Amino acid sequence: YGEHFLDLEDFHQLMIPPLLAKPHGIYSFFNGLAPDNLFFHGVACQCVKLQLSQLGLETEFLPCEVQVQDNQIWEGIRRKYWHGRDTYYLPRVVWRPDHQNETMIAEPSNARKQYQH
Repeated sequence: YGEHFLDLEDFHQLMIPPLLAKPHGIYSFFNGLAPDNLFFHGVACQCVKLQLSQLGLETEFLPCEVQVQDNQIWEGIRRKYWHGRDTYYLPRVVWRPDHQNETMIAEPSNARKQYQH
């Protein structure tokens, strides 16, 4: 993963409405946010949850057991994910019941422009 957190926010604002066009659609994404620090990972997950909530979405992070302790798995990989823990939190995103019938039009945030200056 090489994107900035703000890139993920822009992606969500632009792509989620068409991706979740069906009222009972489910969206997920690779959750590589702060993978080597459980505290910051939790903070990042809550930030994404808040951002998606502003789009009318409900987000939960489902704990999934992963086995990443074997060093052979990471052979040839520059940066390990989830070292020191055995849980991956899978995002599950759906429309909030009160937003299922609304059409949402989103534009990318200006946060990236503000951040770069």
